[in-house]
Amino acid sequence: MNTSRTSVVILSSAIAIGLLGDQLLRAPQWGLNVGLAAGLLAAAGVATSREARRSWPWLGSVFFATLWAIRDAQPLLAVDLLAALSLASLPLLRESGVALPGAGVVELALAPLRAALAAGMGTVGFGQYLRSGMEPRPAARRSQAVAVGALLAVPLLLLFGSLFAAADPVFGAAVSSFFDGTLGPLVSHAISVAALAWASAGYLWHVAKPPRAARPVVTVPAVGGLQVLTPILATVVLFALFIGVQVTTLFGGPALVQTTTGLTFAQYARGGFFQLLFASALVLPLVYFAPAAAGPVDATTAARLRALLWGQLGLTGLVLVSAMWRMGLYVGVYGLTEDRVNGTAVMVWIAATLAVFAFTVVRGRPGAAFGSLVAAVIALASLNLVNPEATIARYNLTHQAGREVDVSHLARLGGDAVPVLAARITLVPEAERCRLVAEVRRRYLPVAGDWRGWNLARARAHEAATRLRATEWCGAAKT
Repeated sequence: MNTSRTSVVILSSAIAIGLLGDQLLRAPQWGLNVGLAAGLLAAAGVATSREARRSWPWLGSVFFATLWAIRDAQPLLAVDLLAALSLASLPLLRESGVALPGAGVVELALAPLRAALAAGMGTVGFGQYLRSGMEPRPAARRSQAVAVGALLAVPLLLLFGSLFAAADPVFGAAVSSFFDGTLGPLVSHAISVAALAWASAGYLWHVAKPPRAARPVVTVPAVGGLQVLTPILATVVLFALFIGVQVTTLFGGPALVQTTTGLTFAQYARGGFFQLLFASALVLPLVYFAPAAAGPVDATTAARLRALLWGQLGLTGLVLVSAMWRMGLYVGVYGLTEDRVNGTAVMVWIAATLAVFAFTVVRGRPGAAFGSLVAAVIALASLNLVNPEATIARYNLTHQAGREVDVSHLARLGGDAVPVLAARITLVPEAERCRLVAEVRRRYLPVAGDWRGWNLARARAHEAATRLRATEWCGAAKT
């Protein structure tokens, strides 16, 4: 590692991120600034690592951060931000000697924690690294002494200053005015810049460090082949029995459901989707850890375990089909919501992960966790591209025409849905149009003037809200 170049890149990048990040992230509303901040970190990471083939996690991080300038769906944007931060943590796996394609689920799960620790404490190691390469000079020793003295002076000034401010109202008013009007903003910016620079330097130092010898983070205890085969066999039998009942219900139709459970078909579908989704998700760690828990086994036991895992994956796929069928029935009667769209996206990811496990875990090949991670990235990116809130508004207004439309839910949707609502306002029950128009105009007519918070969905929502005239859709206003 080139000591001089690496040090210059890390220091200059950390200072740039501190100064620019402080300005970007102080916007009253987040939007374009999130993507720009992620781009700064990605550019610094690529410049520090100097390995183009390792840059795709940073590109993915920038992609999800940039969606803050495109979408206006708060729960989805929160997941996008989490995905951006998680992807930015993946390059640090190399420093611990873990190759990303072969990383296990534990390494991937701990990567964000590793990145947080690097951001918090990594600068200490970077400082020790710099100090070890420098000869002590009198000027440096004097600077260090002054810095330590300044740190010791801060608590004394705060202690005596607060006592004097409490003792004399004039002095207290002067101090308060100085801190609020002059020193306050300066201190706030200084703290923000210092914190961002500190965290960036620690993160980039861990990106640049040479890899260490890999060592397992967690070792799965081997409990034996027969001990693993027994519970998996029991689970396979239970899943098979459930699928048999589901087939009977599917072909029996609403009459059988009504007779057996006393519920309507829609109520029956409503009660089971998320339970099936959770059961399918629990299968993933069961299949993933089963071979490791079985430990070294003979050929016969290995073949039986492989057959049971194939059966478990296949039956879980059928459970997902049942869950999707229930969701279709439910949505057909009650319409779409964010939870139903997000639940469907999770179901797609589980199905993709089952396929990945079929080609990796069952066949004894590496890459299962990495494949599942890639599937999650693709599923989340697809969910953003689908534009869920606009899809919800479009479906509920079009497919539920003539039925009771939940206008309160439509009014709570983000800016992505507003152009659809404006274009199809005539599909809203006449008695509810005025309330919906008033709520949309209240939320999206004001324009945020700060370019850092610019957002495409909110800009389009503002244009659509401007076209929705209250005097046109509110009967009381006409009179």
